[in-house]
Amino acid sequence: MMASVSVIVPVYNGEQYIRETLESVFAQTNQDYEIICVDDGSKDDSVATLNEYNNRIKVVQQANTGQAGARNAGVKIGIGKYLAFLDQDDRWYPQKLERQVAMLEANPGAVMVHCDMDWIDDEGHVTQQRVTSATRRSVQKGPTMTQLVGWDPNIYPSTTLIRRVAFDRVGGFDPDLRCGEDIDLMLRLRQEGAFIFLEETGTQYRKHSTNFSGSGSDAMFQCSEKFFQKLKGSYVWDKRGQILLNRFLANVYSDWGKMKMRSGLCGEARFLLLRSLRYYPWQFRTYSRLIRAAAFKH
Repeated sequence: MMASVSVIVPVYNGEQYIRETLESVFAQTNQDYEIICVDDGSKDDSVATLNEYNNRIKVVQQANTGQAGARNAGVKIGIGKYLAFLDQDDRWYPQKLERQVAMLEANPGAVMVHCDMDWIDDEGHVTQQRVTSATRRSVQKGPTMTQLVGWDPNIYPSTTLIRRVAFDRVGGFDPDLRCGEDIDLMLRLRQEGAFIFLEETGTQYRKHSTNFSGSGSDAMFQCSEKFFQKLKGSYVWDKRGQILLNRFLANVYSDWGKMKMRSGLCGEARFLLLRSLRYYPWQFRTYSRLIRAAAFKH
């Protein structure tokens, strides 16, 4: 029988939290789903843990491709009318799927529904409630994605339910992006139909030290650079959009240069800071960082 929802869980070294994540799906009030866990080349005991649930989930193993590739792989073998993505360390509240399925059933013109979320820590304690609503009410400094596209595409995959037909039409996640792949998907999905924001909390998003988005690594900055450079290709004829994207890239290079300076790599820091100023030459903090980087000889 066809499941209404395919729940896709990308897993990479996720043995610490994957049981909690799966239990939150098993506890859903809507039981019309299948769970597909894609192990993306884990080096820990994730696969052994997943196999403990082999009568309740499907397990796919593959070489590491990143979250985008893992999610796409899960979608390929799924049979659900709707797609729900759940990261390996996040959790759902029991009525998440039921409420979202009802929303899409009642709104055939909508291609995606997403809910509010709480933040939880390593131990699973709620640290902040209704984060999405709070972010939308806050006044953010500097350039934002909302200024660029006219709406906020920063939508976490674990909060979403997406129509499969729309996901397939836009080609799924871009596997070449190791960050920003969720925003990239939302920008393409929005062209297929309306989004609905369900103003109740359905997801617990775990913020901890191993969140990739919170790490200050070369890999993070490289993929941020790649994401914004890809976006620039979509705004070739939009002068305002190009200006905003140049500011985003300037911030990436400036923060990247700061990270290099803290690592003692002042030559690399100066190169990145100068690149930042080429994209946006009116950022005082970048000049300040460049002066400090120039003061050191390495």
